[in-house]
Amino acid sequence: MSEALELFHFTDIANMDSILKNGLKASTKYELFTPIRENVVFCWLKKEDNKIVRDNQVCFKIKVDAARCLIADMDYVSMAMMYKYHPKGEGIAKKPANPKAEKLFVQIYEATAVKPCDYYDGMHFSPEVLVKGDIQVSDIELCEKIGGTP
Repeated sequence: MSEALELFHFTDIANMDSILKNGLKASTKYELFTPIRENVVFCWLKKEDNKIVRDNQVCFKIKVDAARCLIADMDYVSMAMMYKYHPKGEGIAKKPANPKAEKLFVQIYEATAVKPCDYYDGMHFSPEVLVKGDIQVSDIELCEKIGGTP
């Protein structure tokens, strides 16, 4: 086993009881364009790295084997999403759909993703940690609630 990493996962407070009972389940919901985002749990290295701040969130501190992780810059995949085709012909943020731009940002995202042992602080603007597979309840601790309760 390689080094254990302490990471942070944010989600809607409505998910709290289920996570504390069943753990965090890997998702392919957001795999968008690239296999490195398939079957993963999305986490942050530090709480302050969370770029998706909402009211009524809960933060979990988790511990996982570093060998299960990749650290990628979420900004690149976010840019790719802005150019992804949508039925109305627009990407997110009303950008015109542009498959070539989408593909280029995905390539940058993949090319700059690194193993935790190769990451250094400041390497990525928005360092998201892709944890392969589910995370067991025994590796999860409630860290804090943000906002009110449901």
